[in-house]
Amino acid sequence: MFSWGEDCEQGFRLRDGSTISTSGGVHFLNLSFDITDVSAGHNVLAFVKSNGDASIIRTNESTDGIRVRGKQKFVKCKEKIQAVSCGDDMVTLLSERGQVLCVDATRTYIPRPLEALCKIPVSQVACGSQHSVALTKDGQVYTWGKDSRGQGPAGTNSPQHLRSLSALPLVQIAAGGEQSFALSVSGGVFGWGRNHCGQLGLGDTTDRHAPTPVHYLNSKKTIHISCGKNHTAILTKTGAVFTFGSGQYGQLGHNSFRDELRPRLVAELWGAKVTKTACGRHHTLVMTDSKRVYSFGCGTQGQLGHGEESHPSVPLPVQLPQDTTPILRNIYAGGNCSFATCTPVQEADEKSNTDSVNNVKQHSIEDMIDKWVSKCDLKSSKKIKKEIHRTFSSASCMNRVFLDQSKDKHFQTSPKYSGLNLSLVQPAFEKLVKKDYVLAEVEAAVLHLLLSFDENSVGVEGLRIFLLLNELLHVIQRHKLLLSMKLAEAVAAAMQRLSAESLQVIGDWWASLSSSTMVRHVKVWKQALSLILSNEPVSRNSRVRNLLLVLQYMYNANNRIAGRQRIPEKTFCLGISETFLCEDLQNWHSMSKIKDMDHQPLILFNFPFVMDLKSKIMAFHINAICTQVTQENPYFELKLKRASLLEGTFKQLASADHNAFKKPLVVYFDEDPKLTEVYKRDLFHHLFLEMVSTKARMFMFNDSETLAWFPSTATEEDKTKFFLVGVLCGLALYNNSVIHFPFPLALFKKLLDVEPTLEDMVEFSPSVGKSLQYVLDYEDDLENLDMCFLINWNETDIDLDPRNPGKAVTGQNKKEFVDAYVSHAFNTSVESVFQEFKRGFFQVCDRDLVKLFRPEELQLVLVGQDVYDWAKLKQNTVWDLRVGYPTRQMFWEVFDELTEDQRKDFLWFLTGFRRVPILGMDQVQMKVQFMQIQGGQHYDQHFPSSLTCYSILDLPLYSSKEIMRDRLTEALITERGFL
Repeated sequence: MFSWGEDCEQGFRLRDGSTISTSGGVHFLNLSFDITDVSAGHNVLAFVKSNGDASIIRTNESTDGIRVRGKQKFVKCKEKIQAVSCGDDMVTLLSERGQVLCVDATRTYIPRPLEALCKIPVSQVACGSQHSVALTKDGQVYTWGKDSRGQGPAGTNSPQHLRSLSALPLVQIAAGGEQSFALSVSGGVFGWGRNHCGQLGLGDTTDRHAPTPVHYLNSKKTIHISCGKNHTAILTKTGAVFTFGSGQYGQLGHNSFRDELRPRLVAELWGAKVTKTACGRHHTLVMTDSKRVYSFGCGTQGQLGHGEESHPSVPLPVQLPQDTTPILRNIYAGGNCSFATCTPVQEADEKSNTDSVNNVKQHSIEDMIDKWVSKCDLKSSKKIKKEIHRTFSSASCMNRVFLDQSKDKHFQTSPKYSGLNLSLVQPAFEKLVKKDYVLAEVEAAVLHLLLSFDENSVGVEGLRIFLLLNELLHVIQRHKLLLSMKLAEAVAAAMQRLSAESLQVIGDWWASLSSSTMVRHVKVWKQALSLILSNEPVSRNSRVRNLLLVLQYMYNANNRIAGRQRIPEKTFCLGISETFLCEDLQNWHSMSKIKDMDHQPLILFNFPFVMDLKSKIMAFHINAICTQVTQENPYFELKLKRASLLEGTFKQLASADHNAFKKPLVVYFDEDPKLTEVYKRDLFHHLFLEMVSTKARMFMFNDSETLAWFPSTATEEDKTKFFLVGVLCGLALYNNSVIHFPFPLALFKKLLDVEPTLEDMVEFSPSVGKSLQYVLDYEDDLENLDMCFLINWNETDIDLDPRNPGKAVTGQNKKEFVDAYVSHAFNTSVESVFQEFKRGFFQVCDRDLVKLFRPEELQLVLVGQDVYDWAKLKQNTVWDLRVGYPTRQMFWEVFDELTEDQRKDFLWFLTGFRRVPILGMDQVQMKVQFMQIQGGQHYDQHFPSSLTCYSILDLPLYSSKEIMRDRLTEALITERGFL
C-alpha cells in the first residue's frame, strides 16, 4: 500500500526495510497483509484486512501541539469486518452480515453493537466529523450522532430513520464534516447538513435539515460521492469530476481558492477518465483509468504527494515510486492522510473485474421470479417468502428494477421521464400468477409497502412504483379479477396521500408512454370501477372516490398532451345503468350545497369524463323528466300559425313565464286541437331553418355561408331576440329534438366556459385561420409582411390594441396578435349578444347537467351527425302484423331506389329531424302501421303519413311498387308544409 501525508509511515506493522519513498513524500508500505478498506478521521485511522480483521491507529496530540500516530490496535470482534469509516474520534465498522459496530477510540478499542440496527442488515456506513450514516440492504437511511446543522438527529446515538429517502433506490451514502449525501441508482444526489461554504451544491449557503435534491447534477450520471470537511467531489459514469464547497485550500481543483456554491466541472482533468475519487479533510484525490493518481488542495502535511510543487489548486500527479510492480486498485483519503492500495500484477485483472465503481450490483428480478415459481418444496418456500417480502414490500427495491439500461437512459430520469423500461415489466409479472402462493405473498408485500409509503419522499425516482403497480394490477386483473380489487383500492388510497407535485410527475410520466400502454393502464382502473358499480347497492365511500380520482389524474394528464398524441377520451368512459344514474342524480342534487368534497358521498356527476355519451344523455333527460314532474301545470303550450311561425314563436316566448320553459312542450298549429304533442319536432325543424338562414339576416355567415356566427353589432331589440334564440336552443335540447343549427364548435365551447382557439377560426373561416397560422409559422422578419394590429371583422375595421394605434406585428408579438384576433372574433365583438343567448339557453337547461358534456358532445347532441346507417334503420324497423310481406318487400325496394337526399328527407318525414341523433340510427326505431281508410276509398289515393315524435309511419297498402314510389316521394317534398 502507498501512504503519504501526516505520519504516513507510523502505526502500521511493516516488514523490516520494507518502505520505499519518493521526492514527493509517498511511501510504499510493504505490509504482511492485504488491506481491503481504509478510513481516516482527524484523530483516528482504521483499516480492514482481507481476512476480515480490523485494526485502529489513534493519533495523539501532545501538550506542545505535536501530533503523533500511535500503534496499530487489533479490534476484537466475533464477526468478520467488511467496511470501516472514521469520524474525528469514532470508528464505525460494518460486518459481513450487515451488523453495525461502533468504537469510541478515545476510550476503548472494543466494538459496541448499535442496538437499534441489530436486526436490520446494513450495506454501507459513512462518518462525518461527529455523525454517522447507514444505508440498509433494503435501501433505508439512518443517521445518528451530533446534530448542529441538520446532519443527524440532535445529540443522540440512537439511529433515526430518514423517511423522506425511504422510497428512493439508493446505492451510496457519504458524509463529510457536517454534511451528508445519498446517491440514487439513476444518479440523483441528495444532500443535507451544513452548507456555509456551499458544500451541498445547492447554489446557496443555507443549511438544510432534510435531504434536498442537488438539481445541478441531474442527468450527469453521478456514480460516486466523496466528502471532505467542507467540500464535496462527484464522479460521473463518463469519468468526469465535479467539485463544490470550500475552495480555501484549492481542494476543488479549479485553479482558484474561492468557494463554489454549485457543482463545477474540474476542467483541468479534461481528457482523463477518472475512475475513483476520495476526499480528505481539505484535499482531494482522483485516480484515472490509466492508474495515475492526481491530487489537489491542502498539502501542509504532505498529503498531496507533490513534494515542493507550489500549485495546490490544480490537479497534479502524485509522485508514486516508479520501481514498484504492484498495480493500483483503489485510493483513500481522510484527515490529512492519503492512501492507495495495490494488487500484484497477476491479480490485477481479476480484481478489476470484481470492483464496482459504486459498489452496487443489480440483481435480475426476472431470475428471482423464475426461481420463485419453479421451486415448491417447503424449505425453499420459506426462503422464497422472505425474498418476495424483501423485494415487494420495499419501494426502494422496487424502484431500482426494470430500469432502461440501453445507453444508460435511466440516468436521464426527471419529472418528464421515469427511467423505466416497461416492456420488461409485464412478461416478468405474468410469471407471478403461475403460482397462487407466490401471487398471495406479492400482494401481501405490496399492501405492506403502500401502508408504509412516505408521501413526502424527495426526488422523483421514488414514484416509479406507481407505474409498476399499474402493470402488476393489469396482470392480476387478467387472471384473478376479484383478487385485484383490494390491491387497486390500496394503490388508489396511497396516491391520494401524494402531493400535487408528485401526482403531476406521475401523470407526465404516464402521458409519455405509448398509447397502447396508456390505454392499458386506464383499463385497469375502469375495470376496478366497473366491478364496484356492477354491485347492488353500489358502495358510496372513499374507496370508490379514490378510484375515480386516479382516473381523473390520468384524464387530466392526457389532456396535457398535444392533440393527435392523446388517447381518445372515450377510453375513459363507462356505461352507467339508469338505476344508478337516478340514484346518483338524486344524491347530487341533495348534496350540491356541501362545498367540502371530502365529506360528500360518491357523486358520479362530479367525474363526467367517466360517463359515456349515452349515460350523459340519459342523465340529462332523467333530470328533465324529474324537473317536469315538479311543475304544477303539466305543459308549456305554444299556439302558432304556420304563416307567421318565427314572429309568433318569439312573441309567445317573450311573454311566457320563464319557469314554464322546463315543462314538456306542446305545440298547436292554426288552432288545430288534435295531435298536439307531435308538432314540436316539426316546429324546431322549420323554425331553425327559417331563423338560421341568410334571408333572416339575424346572423353573420362565413364566406361559404355554411356556418353562422353572432353579429358584432346589435341593438337592444336584437339582444332580446338572441335571448329567445338561446331559449329555443335550450327547449330543443330539453325536449330531445335535433335541430338545424350550423354554428362552429366555438359556440359550444363558450357555453361550457372553454376558450375558443385558432382551430375554431380555421373551422369558421379557413382563409383567415390559415393566414393566422401562417403568421405564427413565419420565421423571417414579419416586417416584410407589413402587418399591424388593425383587422376587418364583420365589415368593420378593428384595432386590436387601441392603446397603441398602428402597432406592428413582429416576431415577438405575433402570438399576441393571433390570440387577440381570435378573441375579438369569438369573444369581444359578440360578448353582449352571446351573454343573452347563453342566459336564454340556461333559462331552460340545468347548467350543471349541460356541463356533463364536452363541447363536441353538446354540439352533436343538439344538431346530430351526418352518419347514416340505413341498414340499421331496416334492422330496427317494427312492422304491423297487418302489413304483409309483399308490401314490406315493396317498401324496402322503393326505399333502396331513393337518392341519398331523398332518404334524408324520409328521415325528417319520419322523425322530425334530417340528421341522425348522436347515438346513431339505433335511436331511431321506425314502427310501420297499417293505415286505416274510410269505406269506399282506395289505398292508392292516399299518401303515407307519420307521427314524428314516435317515429310511426302510417303506410297504405298500395297496389303496385310504382304507385308506392310516387306517393312516398311526393310526401317527402318539404313544401307540402306541416302534417
